Amino acid sequence: MQMDVRDPMAVCNYRVFLSFRGPDTRHNLVEYLYDKLRRLGIVAFLDREEIQYGECIGSKIKEAIKRSDICVPIFSQDFASSPACLMEVTQMVESHKEIHPIFFFVEPCDVRHQRGTYGKSFAKHKSKNSYPESTIKKWEDSLNEIAHKKGLEFKKAALEAALKDEDFISELWKLLKIDEQGLAKNLVGIERDVPEMMRKLGFDYQNGQIVRERKMTVTGRWVLVVRGQSGVGKTTLAKEVYSKIRHLFEGCSFLENVRDNFEQKRAVSLQKKLIRDLKRGECPEVESSTEGTTVIKHLFQNNRVLIVLDDVDDFEQIEPLAKELTWFGPGSTIILTTTKEDVYKVRKSEEQDIFYEHEHEVKLMDEKHAFELFRECAFGKNDLLKDHEKMSKEIISAVDYLPFAIDFVGRSLYAESEKEWERTLGELKVKLIDKVKKRLLVNYELLSYEAKQVFLDIACFFTGVEKTMPCYMWAARGLGKGVEELKKKSFLKIKEEKEFWMQGQLISLGREIVEEENHDNPTKRSRLWDYKDVQKILREKKGIYRVISLRVASNFKRVDGEVFHHLSNLRFLELDKVDIEGNPDNILPNLEWLDWRGCQEKSKLFAFDMEDLVILNLSSSSVQLSLKDWEQLMEKARSLKVLNLKDCTWINASLEFPASRHLKCLILEGCLYLKPNETISNFENLVSLNMKHCKWVKYLPQALCSMKALKELLIDGTTIAKLQFEEGSLPALEVLSACECKALREVTDSIGLLKSLRKLALRSCNQLNTLPHVFGELILLQKMDLSYTSIDELPSCVKNCNKLQVLKMARTFLKRFPEAIEHLEELKELDFTNCRNLSGLCDVTRLISLKILRLKGTNNAEVFPRDKAQLSLHILEVDHDVTKQTQTSQKNSCVSKHKRKRDEE
Repeated sequence: MQMDVRDPMAVCNYRVFLSFRGPDTRHNLVEYLYDKLRRLGIVAFLDREEIQYGECIGSKIKEAIKRSDICVPIFSQDFASSPACLMEVTQMVESHKEIHPIFFFVEPCDVRHQRGTYGKSFAKHKSKNSYPESTIKKWEDSLNEIAHKKGLEFKKAALEAALKDEDFISELWKLLKIDEQGLAKNLVGIERDVPEMMRKLGFDYQNGQIVRERKMTVTGRWVLVVRGQSGVGKTTLAKEVYSKIRHLFEGCSFLENVRDNFEQKRAVSLQKKLIRDLKRGECPEVESSTEGTTVIKHLFQNNRVLIVLDDVDDFEQIEPLAKELTWFGPGSTIILTTTKEDVYKVRKSEEQDIFYEHEHEVKLMDEKHAFELFRECAFGKNDLLKDHEKMSKEIISAVDYLPFAIDFVGRSLYAESEKEWERTLGELKVKLIDKVKKRLLVNYELLSYEAKQVFLDIACFFTGVEKTMPCYMWAARGLGKGVEELKKKSFLKIKEEKEFWMQGQLISLGREIVEEENHDNPTKRSRLWDYKDVQKILREKKGIYRVISLRVASNFKRVDGEVFHHLSNLRFLELDKVDIEGNPDNILPNLEWLDWRGCQEKSKLFAFDMEDLVILNLSSSSVQLSLKDWEQLMEKARSLKVLNLKDCTWINASLEFPASRHLKCLILEGCLYLKPNETISNFENLVSLNMKHCKWVKYLPQALCSMKALKELLIDGTTIAKLQFEEGSLPALEVLSACECKALREVTDSIGLLKSLRKLALRSCNQLNTLPHVFGELILLQKMDLSYTSIDELPSCVKNCNKLQVLKMARTFLKRFPEAIEHLEELKELDFTNCRNLSGLCDVTRLISLKILRLKGTNNAEVFPRDKAQLSLHILEVDHDVTKQTQTSQKNSCVSKHKRKRDEE
């Protein structure tokens, strides 16, 4: 298949249709808008063919309007003198399009009432008798309707000044609902790389757009390896290419930080994300990497997909995700980013006749582009001060022209004093370290002691880890403020799943800082995670008192207990299915976190000094504890905040819990034979209780309802049949998750008693078909997931849930758009994906905060009303065949220029 997007009718859809009067606007505002949209990858229709006075707009223009998401008429002084312009705005109104006008040195009231130049133009049209009175009446009505809409006004200010005003431009993008967050940032200097990468992928790429798609052969598949040193901009380039070609594929996935995910043993999580992305949200159950590989291998053989594997350094990381290209359909493309050579080994099967493998090396920026990038990061919209120009160039040179380092340094110096600039430059010149680390270390040194310790812990052990348990440990150590400081200074992000995320360069920096504590002797370092380094200290035993954090992987099988007598300062110990030999006693007096998955011997567990223990993880352990043992454990571990007993199959109905005033988090997930009894209330200050997939949990024990401090209750995958609460129950409960409860048939009115509830998840409770009429009493509710249930309507009282931000009802039996949600002004995300029974008008006009709207698979619904001026969506998913009143997806769009000249009529 070939598609020449220079032919406008070869393009499927447009994001924006620009309507304008040539002489007034062509060489300033229109050209600026079109060029800016094109560079952002926004699909725009710009019509430049000449239409003489008296001619009607052709079928191509009408079709382009119908295929556009947003129409932007630019009302200028002479706009109404063009019958073609008036025909276009009439077509917009008749096609029920989303219209956002721009008033270019004219008053909206003049357009609305045809006064001034608009009145003169209409008088001229009427006097010539070239058009029927009914046609002119349609023009007048269309102008009147559009001029009532919210638009953008150019007043008396000079055009050039307005186009340089970032606040004005921001308002313009907001008006057009263009979200730049999903695009690659800091694209300075990439124009030399993107065209070459496109060529290697088989695309004809000119002037920032694909002008001809590659020819798809029957068996052709592509691999592009993007190689370069750390911080050179590989990921940014991959994101830019990905964003420009993703609409040409049936499925696409961008997997970031592959190397780190594999080091943290999260291959299955990556596989699940890949499957979800390519299946657009759906993912079968995957329990192991082997199972995930099998699913990927067989699920996408007939699909043309685009996959980016970011930051790969070994083929073993590719194997579970894309070992052979024939796992994916003809035309599929895989892009890898890596710092290493020969990371990809070609895997061809007999039927794979054609295979395109290319490598692209990303080189350092030249001085011109490096300076441009630094100026953008360090000064933003402000002009570069002459006093800073020399220092700027010296800083760029000091960080060796690496884009990541330039960005990092520039942003850290934004709005800083000249003294701070001089101090930073001095630091960069003095440090005898790697060029990239030079700036990163300067920023690291500016952190407080607390933030430094937290940073090193995360870099060495906790990237991708849910934040709850580490935060309890740091709080006990007096480091609690470190996380917020790291977030504020851009060292750390918290993902939606509450997991720690850190840029790869920063992870490397943290680990190298630890390694340089004593480069030659790992026994003198504070943190050890590498197999060879750990092996050395386990062998030497003596002189290892400096170690405070230690990970002993399952490779070791067993460890001599004597070694722990020499690790007196150890605070974090991870033993992954490792046995302790000998008869140690009262070991590790400063231990705060014991992570002993697969513990088998009770005596070895009680050999630890637990006075300062905050977190105890015994998941997948076979050690059995009686009530007396529990009491002894709690007596020893008086500071214990988190107890993780996940997948401990020995726990059963006879288990009794001892009293504890300190425990905050109890994890019983996967304890198949657990039957919670009244002793659960002995944990009187418990904040979080996880009983996911405890199959014998058929009801909530009455004692549970009396837990005054409980904020989070997770009972997903249990056999509970009814959600029933007592008066005064769980007054602090904020999160209730009961997903995949296949026996759940009833949520009683008592749920209205949970006055503090903020999140309710009932996803995949397929026996649940109604909700009680008390939901309006949950006035603090922010998120509700009812997807994959049998619910066919929302109770009207939901209108009182004024704080609701997210409502998910994918694949339910919803029949009509719930009127109850039409006035929820804080609603940000709405998901009705695959609600096959949904029909009628989905009026979201009043949902002024709505950013994400998912309506794919709702084939009988008219998804938008006429007036959508208040909406500012970031993500919109709808079906292509819902065309009457819907914005169509950008994914199958290509940029088009349809040339027409209107300068003279």
